[in-house]
Amino acid sequence: MRYIETLIDNCEKAKAAVPVKEFVVSEMSELDNIGTAIYIIEEIDGDPEKTFMSLSNYKKTKERACPKLNAASPVMYVGSSTTGVRKRIEQHLGDGPAGTYALHLKHWFKGKHKITIKIFDQPIEVIQIVEDALSHELSPAFGKSGGNNK
Repeated sequence: MRYIETLIDNCEKAKAAVPVKEFVVSEMSELDNIGTAIYIIEEIDGDPEKTFMSLSNYKKTKERACPKLNAASPVMYVGSSTTGVRKRIEQHLGDGPAGTYALHLKHWFKGKHKITIKIFDQPIEVIQIVEDALSHELSPAFGKSGGNNK
């Protein structure tokens, strides 16, 4: 039962976790030395229904690996990276390989967006729980919940 005890302990840590730093990205260089963080991509002053349909239509072209469709929401995506946040954000912006699951925004999205970064001083298992909780609360339009190993 050690697994369950560890899981409960990590959930308690996640409940108490607060970001050591949180900011809205204004330029990509701000992400240069951030290895692990949670990010939230939101549409600004747009039409979530139209945005949802735009990615739905783009996904049908199969030009790029696009995320799971959930339901229209001003919050487009909640994710995390443990290997370099800048690279992951660049993939979402559309500057990554076609086969990488990401938003690929520049290929279909014409609106404005903001990206919020949340950095936690916690192990990755706890960060994953925090990400799952944020995703559950914010109901992003796109992306699956849970880590890649789930």
